[in-house]
Formats: sequence, structure tokens, C-alpha cells
Amino acid sequence: MKRLLTFLLSLTPLLTVGALAQPPDPLEPILTFARTQPGDLAISVATVLPDGTLKPALRWNDTQAMPLASSMKVVVLAAYARAVTAGKLNPDTPVKVADWEAYYLPGTDGGAHAESLKTLGIGTDQQGRATTPEKTVPLDTLARFMIETSDNAATDLILSRLGKDAVPATIRALKLKQQEDIGPVSGLFGNWDEAGAAYLKATPAQRRALDWQRGEAVRRDPALRQPPATEAPASDAAIALAVELQNQTPPRGSTADYAALMGRVLSGEGFQAAELALMRRHLGWPMRVNLANTQVYNALYAKGGSLGAGVLTNNLALDIKGGPRVVYSIFLRNIPENSSAAIAQSLEGFMLDTLFQPAAQQRLLQALGVGR
Repeated sequence: MKRLLTFLLSLTPLLTVGALAQPPDPLEPILTFARTQPGDLAISVATVLPDGTLKPALRWNDTQAMPLASSMKVVVLAAYARAVTAGKLNPDTPVKVADWEAYYLPGTDGGAHAESLKTLGIGTDQQGRATTPEKTVPLDTLARFMIETSDNAATDLILSRLGKDAVPATIRALKLKQQEDIGPVSGLFGNWDEAGAAYLKATPAQRRALDWQRGEAVRRDPALRQPPATEAPASDAAIALAVELQNQTPPRGSTADYAALMGRVLSGEGFQAAELALMRRHLGWPMRVNLANTQVYNALYAKGGSLGAGVLTNNLALDIKGGPRVVYSIFLRNIPENSSAAIAQSLEGFMLDTLFQPAAQQRLLQALGVGR
């Protein structure tokens, strides 16, 4: 589920770190996807007006429920911020690394957990587990890494402290219209392996209940956290099932909801002061990890996600010095395997160009058939 964006100063208002090589034409992979699979693409782009309302610039399938991957962690963060502000959680509560790792499934997070530990100066073994699990960290550190490295185990620990009712209450409070409930990631992944095709037939509410059950089982039973000793090549049927599971069963939401939510982080609308400060601190990690961004932005907030079988999502909120405040949410699903790498590599350049370059905007509109 992990997808990181580290933003660097450039001549353009926004540029990401060059960890992924950009193709010669960063627009074409996603434009081709837009032409051939327009129903599997959703986009919301808007400016944030002084009163906090959004002025849409582009809406495409913006109210369609799409698999969120790690973008869902923005909603978990909002639930955490509400709980902290209400005094239900103390962000300074010490958490044993062993308790954090009770939700860690090696090999499923793209190295996010190991990266979290490395940032804290905690050594890891070959599976990415802490060599000193007796150490403690503040609860708020897990909220940080839920967003900054997209640490799934951190997400699950926070969900366990929030309880099952916190996310639904947050969805209602924020008036998110297409957002589905969210359960433990370890439960979701475990149910993909354990329930398989039966999981596809369950309703979203039934899936989340199963995710909570499986997540608790993972926490209690170390054997469920062990990767397989050997892994045979997946059959065609298993690959096809994985594609269905990853594109149909994760929590879903819409770009309209996420653009609005990111806009609220910019404007402060709908959040108490303490909630807003917490949201901004964690979603604003690109400003913290690269201080050069402070020369270009008053604020920059980001969170995205991906699943290996065809899901890619990203959300940006930018307050550009001397320029507008803008939000951009883009979700893709059912990405063909033969184009997934090119689409992932081009996403950042695509967002930048279609946000700031009129010619790129026109190419996108043409690909979508808008205005014909």
C-alpha cells in the first residue's frame, strides 16, 4: 500500500524527488489509460477560496467510490485528531515497539515499517522487525509514520486504540459522502489470503467486521505474522483473484470527498484548532523533510497510496506563495499490469503538468472527451 512523495524545490511550483524516473512524456501513460478506461479514473481539481469553499476546475467521476489504498489513512488521521482533541487519546502515551509490531506483516508494506524504525534509529532484522522491541515510542510517533512512511502496522495500532466506532463517527462528522468504513490493514491482507473468493461476496460492512476479527487474531498470534518459508509461483487463477480482491474489496471513497477533506486542511474549515494543528503537522511532512519547500509554499500537504494489482491514488493540497491554494485528488483502479510501472512513474509529473500547464490540461480534457 505504500507510496511516498518527497517534494523538492524547482522552477515549477512543485516537483517530487526523482526516485522514479520520469518517462519522456509524463502525460501519455495516464492519458492512454483515460482514453481506454475512463470509468477506472477519477479526478478532482479545485481552488480553495478565501472562505474555505472549493471552486472546481475539473471533476471526472468525482463521486464514484474507488479503492483508496493508503489514502484512507487521511481519514484515520482525522479520527485520531478528533480523539486526541476530545481527550480520549493521549498522543504522549508510550507504546512498546513490540505492540506496534504485533500488526506488522513482513513483505507487505514495501519496507515502510523498516523505514519508520530506521528514522527512529532502531535497528532491524532481515524481515524489517526491530532488534530492540522493548523500546517505547509516543503514540503520536505512530501517527506520524502512518502518514510519512505509510506504515500499516502503525495504522492498525492507532485503529486499535480508537476502537471500531471512531472512523464511522468521523466520516459522519466530516460529511464524507462516499467514504466506507476502515478496518485494520493486517485484517484486510489476512482475509485476502484466508477468505479469498468468499471475501469478494461479502458486503463492505461484512468485510470490515472480518478485518477487525482477523486483525485481532494477527495481534494475538505471532504465527499469523510470519511470512511463508517458501512461496511457489502464483497460478493464473490466483493472480486473477488477487486483482479482483485488490480492486474491489478495500475501503473505498471518492476524489470529491478527499479533495474537500484536503481543502479543509488548507482552510481549517470544519476542524477544531487542535484537530487542525495535528492534521497539518502530519500531512505537512514534505515541508519538514525538505526545508527548501518553505521557499515556494506557505503549506504543502500530501498522502497517496497504491496496491500492486492495479490501484494508485494521490492527494495534494498546496498553498503556493504568491499563488492560489489548490487541491488535487486522483484515483486509478484496474491498471493493466503491462502499463502499471509507466503509470506509477508518470503520476507525479502528470499531476504537476495538468495542474500548472494549460497545454497539458487541454490534452487531459481531450483524452476524457470533455467539451466535445
